[in-house]
Amino acid sequence: MKSNKKADTSLPEKFRRYFWDVSFDELIFEKHSRFIAERLLNYGDLNEVRWLLSHTNRQFIKSLLKKSRNLNTKTVNFWQMMLA
Repeated sequence: MKSNKKADTSLPEKFRRYFWDVSFDELIFEKHSRFIAERLLNYGDLNEVRWLLSHTNRQFIKSLLKKSRNLNTKTVNFWQMMLA
């Protein structure tokens, strides 16, 4: 029997507020992981970051912190300390 749940690639509905400027329903985590991670790290709370860590690994986040131009300085400094 098939489940009626959405595929694991869709984002939780509560994340919609962080993606006000894009078509939320078209976001797919595997395809847009960098964009989604940047947005959640910049604007999300601890629950959103926990979700992010459960769908990625620390190395992906650390790499993003070093390379991203879309993360603000406070976000980068905070998460570098937390993930050290």
